[in-house]
Amino acid sequence: MADEKTVPELIANKIKKYNSKLLFQRRDGWSWKQITWLDFERDVKSVASFLIDLGFRPGDASLVVSSNRIESISTEIAVWSIGGVTIPLPEDETLENIVEIANQFKVKFIFAGKESTLDEIQEIYRELRCLERIVCFADVNGTVKIDKIIPFRAVLKLGSIKRRQLEDELSKISRNVSPDCLATIFNSFSSNGNQNSDEVTQGGLIQLLRSTSDKLSFIGEEDQSFSYLHSASPFDKLINHIGIFNGTQIVIAETQEDFYVDILEVMPTVLFETRIGLESICSRILSEKLKSDLGSRIKYVVTDSSPGEGIKSLFLKSGVSLIEVPELNRLVEQPK
Repeated sequence: MADEKTVPELIANKIKKYNSKLLFQRRDGWSWKQITWLDFERDVKSVASFLIDLGFRPGDASLVVSSNRIESISTEIAVWSIGGVTIPLPEDETLENIVEIANQFKVKFIFAGKESTLDEIQEIYRELRCLERIVCFADVNGTVKIDKIIPFRAVLKLGSIKRRQLEDELSKISRNVSPDCLATIFNSFSSNGNQNSDEVTQGGLIQLLRSTSDKLSFIGEEDQSFSYLHSASPFDKLINHIGIFNGTQIVIAETQEDFYVDILEVMPTVLFETRIGLESICSRILSEKLKSDLGSRIKYVVTDSSPGEGIKSLFLKSGVSLIEVPELNRLVEQPK
């Protein structure tokens, strides 16, 4: 087993191992687009090159206000690959909290999953003291009022051009990323507005992925995982990275509405879902239809905390194993 100590080392080793093997699938109109490990590497390096070209340096912070989608995963790994810091927030986070976090951590780039988030940030962007650019994962169809906004597709295109010029610099920066470098900061807010933050280094992130991966070692390379996770908890943000660690094929629904449609076409063997999400699923599906409405091939459900006995019984009767990984959510204690 490779003894990676940083994310750049991890990704480099995975690319060497899996190369042209399938990593992601995503809906593309009526069909499904296949994304290999090499495709993923290209996008990660394009995002990293784009950031470097605009002055992003090791230790700089980026805010990712998005559900856990393929673009956010590519962005997070790109930032980690050049020693930067990601700060995840849920896609429905309040504008007040976005501004507070952005200024507190001197955020240079904001990556937004929803166009509505982009619209809100445009109105107050002057309050974001260190902001360089706002990148939108969704297609930008509304009015763009400031020149700081760039669609993610343009980031990939521009980054691809710069990647050829910055290949040596990108490699040098990645090699110099230390296990002690800060990688990500998880935040939680109490009902009265108090904030709690927990910092995770590159080495801590790798250790967390490895230990959780070992716990889920029964999930193999031929398995296919499926999820739609919209929070910014450590479970929501890291569980698909564990899929990458294990070499599992990954599908992510882009909206809640897509979930029940996509899962029937994907027919995954593994479902990543929170306890709250499992309760929502079971409230919509009749017990005798549970497995068929989840694609018929489901063998495992990996969740952040154990659901009630009734829900556990439904899955057990359907022949589906529930596996709890609460250690992911222990990173951040709720503020008092």
